[in-house]
Amino acid sequence: MTGAAGFAGCHLARALAGEGHEVWGTLQSGHAPPREPAGVRWVAMELTSPSSIARAMDEVRPERVFHLAAQASVADSFGDPAATWEVNATGTLRLVSALAAGARMLFVSSAEVYGVVADGEQPIREGTPPRPTNPYAASKAAAEMAVLEAALGHAGAHAVIARSFNHTGPGQDDRFALPAFARQLARIAAGMDEPVLRVGNLQARRDYLDVRDVVRAYLVLMERGVPGRVYNVASGQPHGMDALVEMLVGLSGTGARVEADPARFRAVDVPLLSGDASALRALGWEPRIALRQTLADLLGHERARLPATAEAA
Repeated sequence: MTGAAGFAGCHLARALAGEGHEVWGTLQSGHAPPREPAGVRWVAMELTSPSSIARAMDEVRPERVFHLAAQASVADSFGDPAATWEVNATGTLRLVSALAAGARMLFVSSAEVYGVVADGEQPIREGTPPRPTNPYAASKAAAEMAVLEAALGHAGAHAVIARSFNHTGPGQDDRFALPAFARQLARIAAGMDEPVLRVGNLQARRDYLDVRDVVRAYLVLMERGVPGRVYNVASGQPHGMDALVEMLVGLSGTGARVEADPARFRAVDVPLLSGDASALRALGWEPRIALRQTLADLLGHERARLPATAEAA
């Protein structure tokens, strides 16, 4: 599994280990193996190096490859588009080219590839043409083409694409909106900050899932997904960011005042993103965790991360 130490990767690795699978996670050279997730064996691999990928594949000889690793921040992709493409697009091409015969691969892409889609065409179906509006989305669309070519072209690889819509939950990096808000609110509740929640654009509407439901989708797609097919991983129910912020503030019990912070606005922000996951649901998957529970767990995680002295305050 690439990205096993990341947000969704940690949850997926725990789920796989819990089912008795031998899980190998890739680790960048020079990085010490993380303590979490437990039960994972680690192998050095650089997506920017074909020889590194070949050595890792020879050592592990995987039967299943979950490819989650990416430069995943839209904001960071504007700062260095070339590096984003090198990891996300070319790195995926190198990895899928190294797949052994008989191995299966799930590539985790992003709904960001769709770009701006008219409200009347939402929820978005997989046949909607990609129109990426940022370097991250463009790099993911290019990576999809590499995976599709491997599955449908001469290689005949068993590769499936998960086009994931927004998801959140305990452990997500606070470079992303909801965990960043939850962290602010946890600090406010602990008396560490003034009761002001600083936010970006709250007019956007997003289709959010709990990361644990997303992990179950990945497991289903690995085993039942059709090679060369793209599957949306989505709830089909968009939520306004303003409503999500209101829910978080309510759960925090802080009564925090919400203020717009220009530094938190994206250069380009898609106004509405909602997915039709009928194809995935046809394989037997359904989301199980209510969004309110997801936000409560996210807030609880951020509170637990605070220093003990802050929690006592």
